[in-house]
Order: sequence, then structure tokens, then C-alpha cells
Amino acid sequence: MIRTYVGEGVFTDDPLDTFGTRAVVQVDGLQRLLKYVCKNGFEHHVAMNASHTADVLSEAFDTYFDWETHVHE
Repeated sequence: MIRTYVGEGVFTDDPLDTFGTRAVVQVDGLQRLLKYVCKNGFEHHVAMNASHTADVLSEAFDTYFDWETHVHE
């Protein structure tokens, strides 16, 4: 079974003193999303991009792949 979650936020310009690929983002309701992620056994890996694509990804996952998708609002 493949289950997914999608949501939207914005990248911020906050400094981040670390290594590797990184970003600081603002996600409304982040604590609620993290609770969902933890309670439903998702791994910690994510993919981010600068466009707003949660709705179209959710539709594609459901329509073409029949994947269970949680949309974080």
C-alpha cells in the first residue's frame, strides 16, 4: 500500500547554519501535520518545491495511481 500526504507552505529567508540540502519553511498548522505524520507511520523524508501543487498532486495520486492521500489544509 502506498499512502501519501501533501500540503503547502512557503520558503523563508531565515538563516540556517547546517550542511547538505536544507530549507526553512512556514507551514500553517505544522503541529497538526506532524501529529498526523507520526500517528500514521510516515517516514521523515519529504520532497519540496517552490510551486503550489498540492491540489494537482492529490488529484493525480487519487485518479491515476489510486493512492490514499491526506491533504493538509
